[in-house]
Amino acid sequence: MFWGELKPRDGNDEELARHPAVLSLSKGELYLAACSHILREDYGFVEGTNSDMPRDKQGNPIPKYTYPAIEYLTQFDYRQKRVFEFGSGGSTLFWQARAKAVTSIENNQAWYQKVMADKADNVTLLFAEGARYPQMITQLAEPFDVIVIDGAGHRYDCAQAALPFLADGGMIILDNADWHPNTAALLKQSGLLQVDMTGFKPTEHHTSTTSLFLKRDFDFPTREARQPSFGMGAKQLHSEAWDKPQT
Repeated sequence: MFWGELKPRDGNDEELARHPAVLSLSKGELYLAACSHILREDYGFVEGTNSDMPRDKQGNPIPKYTYPAIEYLTQFDYRQKRVFEFGSGGSTLFWQARAKAVTSIENNQAWYQKVMADKADNVTLLFAEGARYPQMITQLAEPFDVIVIDGAGHRYDCAQAALPFLADGGMIILDNADWHPNTAALLKQSGLLQVDMTGFKPTEHHTSTTSLFLKRDFDFPTREARQPSFGMGAKQLHSEAWDKPQT
């Protein structure tokens, strides 16, 4: 198989094989190149990595969750939802564009100042260090629909403190869950449904796992009528004949 912009005349593959602008590849290598092209162009991976800031194809900030988790999360309508984050950054900018209100706790002073300069009016950004950091959520009166555990340290303590403040029908997002199995076990054993989203991440060269822990009555409204929506690089078709009762 060949990779290039030229087509052979009269099925003359020999002409393509000799052309300097065309590569001869096995089917597996050709498909791998196509997959890399989707990661580069549709996901915006290269530009985001070069800028050291997770961004999508349009340059919008995205969280450093795994791509499968990001695609799943972007299906939902958060306009009436309240989000709490342990750890701020690109995820804060992502959530502020979607949610009714966002509260983020940061324990890195330099990063706190950076995010403070970019945050929107619907974001409350707080600073706390050490043992105060995971307990900050206990000082807030209302429950949250989405709680994100993605900060620098104390993830088990953050999860433990967060559980009483998760709203009915809500979810907890634990990033790097594969690195924090005890924290994941704590959340699952609390009765939440665990869904592991493993895959590549923006700006990173290895796979990881972002886990979602859903209340059993989870039912966020979706942005589109259909779910799932088409993913990045998907074939946008409807296999209609197989997607209805047989008559």
